[in-house]
Amino acid sequence: DATSQYIEGREDVEAQDGLYPGGLQCALVLIGVYLRASGEPIMGVVSQPFAHKDPGGQGWRGQYFWGVSYGNLNVSSLPRPEAPSQEALAVVLSSSEKEPVKQALAPQCGGRLHYASGAGYKILCVALGLVDAYVVSEGSTYKWDSCAPHAILRALGGGAVDLGQCLSGLAEHGGRPELKYHLPRAGCQGAERWANEGGIVAFLDPTRLKRVISALLGKVVLISSLD
Repeated sequence: DATSQYIEGREDVEAQDGLYPGGLQCALVLIGVYLRASGEPIMGVVSQPFAHKDPGGQGWRGQYFWGVSYGNLNVSSLPRPEAPSQEALAVVLSSSEKEPVKQALAPQCGGRLHYASGAGYKILCVALGLVDAYVVSEGSTYKWDSCAPHAILRALGGGAVDLGQCLSGLAEHGGRPELKYHLPRAGCQGAERWANEGGIVAFLDPTRLKRVISALLGKVVLISSLD
């Protein structure tokens, strides 16, 4: 994930509130497992090879995280998060996110939004508790970007939902529309068959998810970037 950041090889990007907006720290290796029958993500491993640069110039130290969510089993290398204490939301986006989305979310975030590269990295930031949610409003991410960190979020009590279904009202009748991974997108070819066409909201706390959806409802019209 974040292949462009790996190719650029930037080592001098500074963290902002614990998040790296770009650089090698955003480049991840993602391994996700889902049930073929239902499409539910049940296991994920996220490796961050460039987590910490050796101050002595001897290269990098990596780190990894994992989670399993299967039936009643929910275990992870990460601790279960505490309930958010601050009123303002913390949301991470892509810098190329649409202006209406930024404008709708900014008031809920105290006027400040976070930006980072790589869909997998942004979902990992949610799992690590650095932000409350990751929002992308276009079909610009793919199943292989989200499956592994999605499984980790599920193990921690969170998840990743289809933003388009949430905003269209489909969630009211079918419960929370979690992303599924077993069915290709009809009418598309190649990689586009596996796009997360409705966008994503990744979250840890369901109450934070509701606030994100409420902020976007009626203010954002979703058009898949792959249509």
